[in-house]
Amino acid sequence: MDRIVQKAHFLRRAGFGATLDELHSDTTPDALLSAWLHTSPEINVPAPMPIVQKGKQDQARALWKWLLPQMVKASNPLHERIVNFWRDRFVVSLRKTGRAQLLLDYERRLRTYAMGDFQELLMQITTSPAMLNYLDNDQNRSGKINENYSREVMELFTLGQGNYTEKDIQEGARALTGWQVKLRPEMGVADVTFVPRRHDDGLKNYLGHTGKLSTQDVVEILANHPQTARKLAVDLWSTLAYRNPETEIVDRLAGVYKKNNRSIKAVVAAVFNSPEFYSSKSYRSHLKTPLYFVLSSLRQLQIEADSDRVIGDLRAMGQVPYNAPSVKGWQGDQGWLTAPSLLTRINVAQQFTKEYGDDGGFKFDPDRYSANDLVMVLLDGNGDRQLESQFTGLSKREIAALILASPIYQLA
Repeated sequence: MDRIVQKAHFLRRAGFGATLDELHSDTTPDALLSAWLHTSPEINVPAPMPIVQKGKQDQARALWKWLLPQMVKASNPLHERIVNFWRDRFVVSLRKTGRAQLLLDYERRLRTYAMGDFQELLMQITTSPAMLNYLDNDQNRSGKINENYSREVMELFTLGQGNYTEKDIQEGARALTGWQVKLRPEMGVADVTFVPRRHDDGLKNYLGHTGKLSTQDVVEILANHPQTARKLAVDLWSTLAYRNPETEIVDRLAGVYKKNNRSIKAVVAAVFNSPEFYSSKSYRSHLKTPLYFVLSSLRQLQIEADSDRVIGDLRAMGQVPYNAPSVKGWQGDQGWLTAPSLLTRINVAQQFTKEYGDDGGFKFDPDRYSANDLVMVLLDGNGDRQLESQFTGLSKREIAALILASPIYQLA
């Protein structure tokens, strides 16, 4: 890869794409990575709104109005990218929780622990009011066991299928009993409390560990399990580099996890410092999800966007944050390759770059760019002849829309 292509590839995977200024900057990917890994972003999540003042729809709109600029204008795009990674892995949904206040608390937890110790992150997720409510562990109590979270925390969040038994699910559910969520509508918050009388205090045998196990024990066992290290290695590599990593890569990253006391930051650094990250196998190997397509378009062309318009476009494309169809999250690359989905992207590309006047919802300044600049920032300077032959007679707005809608731009 040449210098521009390498930097563009890095910024697509470590964030949501490069601006023109970032591509032309002398700062190298290594320097950016070091700076972002050693910067702790301010966790400035807004205070929740009492539901007596705001309806659920208004709460959701307010959440998204805050969340969109965090994603597009983050000073540390890598942190934002990893927060989004966890949001896609530790799925909770507004459909089930019904209250955006719970999701603000969840966002705060994800942002605070996104690059830290995986064990701490898993404990924060497990005891969050949003997850307790979403996977029913707030209903799990001694004498009336609910196995939902116990199953999913192993299958989806840590070990992966085939690495536990039905007995482990049952014993884990017993250990996870005792948590209760109490909404405080007048304050717009929820209290999470551990109620000893709701906890099953008997002996359990869980993944080879025996004792009067508790939630803390379950989290510790899972976070330190060899299969968790391997699953996290696969998931991070598949998101940041390419799918189906080779065994030696998984072994390498799992070793980093173990040697660095479950440090997420260390594993992320190891991904970007791997020579395979810059291979042809990695370059543009992912289809952009609708959310990624929207965020990269807005960020790379520095488009000012109305949050209500953006959420409307994401709804049309089928991917609104915190609205996944199930605990398994969003579909993979191939799931977005449908004619209606791709047609919607073309329409959205035209919306982003159109001249609306004062109230259109999107403000794109074409005077910042030449046609060559647009090819540089959106296509790494590697436009193809067939695409560029269509530029004749088009305005810069129309060229930008054409590139955003092109097949190659759909690849990250």
